[in-house]
Amino acid sequence: MSMLTGEESGQGSGEVLHSLDWSRRIEEALDRDLFVLHGQRIVDVPSGATMRHELFLRMVGRKRLIPAGEFVMAAEEFGSIREIDRWVVARAIEVAADGLPVDLNLSVRSTDEAMVDLIAERLELTDADPRDIVFELSEAQLTEALDSAGAFVNAVVELGCQIALDGFVEGGPESFLLRRLPISFVKLGAPFIEGLVEDRGKRRAISGAVLKAHRSGQRVIAQGVETLAALQQLESLGIDEAQGHALGPPESLESLTGTTA
Repeated sequence: MSMLTGEESGQGSGEVLHSLDWSRRIEEALDRDLFVLHGQRIVDVPSGATMRHELFLRMVGRKRLIPAGEFVMAAEEFGSIREIDRWVVARAIEVAADGLPVDLNLSVRSTDEAMVDLIAERLELTDADPRDIVFELSEAQLTEALDSAGAFVNAVVELGCQIALDGFVEGGPESFLLRRLPISFVKLGAPFIEGLVEDRGKRRAISGAVLKAHRSGQRVIAQGVETLAALQQLESLGIDEAQGHALGPPESLESLTGTTA
């Protein structure tokens, strides 16, 4: 059974929670509404204007907010990821209806007809503009489940939402995915971006990825932008949008919208 760092452990304490323990904690969080969302700015690089906010899931713990990375493996293992994704999608559409355009990650396991129905239902209920909602899917997961996930992509784009292809740390997107599916954005991961100011090879790789995406009509988003020097290099390489601590850390939705998450 896989093991994940526990909430109560403290750095270096060595205490861990088993996946089964996390599964119980996830069930409790769903039952007691102990999930919250934070949002991080995604900016248009040339203008500096805020385009959307990427949403990050947190679990309310006894001593701190627990990042999704600490429990998502257990959620995938025990099947609760679908219920978590449904909670996130419903809340994200509410946020978009309140006037805050959003990006949100989905597990490919959640890309089924039931999720499409939920999205359509919540869009109608909230009167949110679907163009303000971008669903991020991992390239690796999308490639593994291309038929089912591809059907989801086509369905949500028909509803008016947009799709971002995520998870690139080197090499850039696969051209066949960009040609086959109606993808609006390609996201380059933080490892792709890290060290680009000093690394000419990384700059060439980023330039190549940008060219490939632009030829297929996608905008390119750089994640993990930690310095203004990196941001300036990315602008020179043709990056369209960026996010990272250089542009602002994730903030609570309450601070962003004046509503509770």
